Amino acid sequence: MTEETKIRAKKGTFMGFTSLILGLGGVFLSYLFIFVYLGPILIAETAAAQECRLTAPFFIPAFAGIGIIGGILWLTASVGFFQRKNWAYTVGVIAVVINLFANMWPNIPAMESKAAVPGPWFLLFFPNLLIFFLLLRRERVSWGKAWLGMFVGMAFILNFINGIAATTRMLNRIPDYGAASIYMLTMPTNMIASFLFGFTAIGLFIAKKKDLVRMTGLAGVFLAISAGFPLAFYSMFFEGADPTFSMFILGPIISLLAGWVFISSKMWEKVVLSGK
Repeated sequence: MTEETKIRAKKGTFMGFTSLILGLGGVFLSYLFIFVYLGPILIAETAAAQECRLTAPFFIPAFAGIGIIGGILWLTASVGFFQRKNWAYTVGVIAVVINLFANMWPNIPAMESKAAVPGPWFLLFFPNLLIFFLLLRRERVSWGKAWLGMFVGMAFILNFINGIAATTRMLNRIPDYGAASIYMLTMPTNMIASFLFGFTAIGLFIAKKKDLVRMTGLAGVFLAISAGFPLAFYSMFFEGADPTFSMFILGPIISLLAGWVFISSKMWEKVVLSGK
């Protein structure tokens, strides 16, 4: 066995155990958090008349289901890593992106309602964030490409959060359709932009046809900007009596920052095509 083969074997064993732990933890904690925290969150939000009380009963279990799928993908990847299969990296990339997506938003209603501070889903989010970089560096992916993937992943998460928040405000304003119209319009477009970024985040590291990844990323950027900025400006300057900061602004800003790489051919060549 050559020295390089020994190193790859050690890395495969490490990633195999890591994937196994993340998979078992992801499945178990996704179930546990629903049983322990869903009731207290909904009771606290209802008592405080929080707007999220209308959407949390649907979205928190939905994200738990996505988290369980992410955990199963980690378990699948663990078999590939232990057996030194090339497909393990591909499954691992999909698993880590899905887990980061699944375990961010549920912390918001948990902390907003003060039912759980800090949000318990961070116990799954931060280990997956660390493994995201370890997994990519293990495959010698450049730091520039890894950071681009993180920004695209943030756009994936934040645009979906904007879609959830728009759904929440829409439901709280109906039957006043005039007040609800901006949220009715931007809710689906933000979510579609989110899914485009999700495909892009995964495709950056595993897709063979990088031009298709670039097109998907560009579509996500333009859709996020066209939906996100009007939504944010309406929320900041027209929704209340006084101008105020709105979390809606984060999605389009992050999307725009990531978008420079997709728009500029020089940046695309340097960061993506030359970044392994």
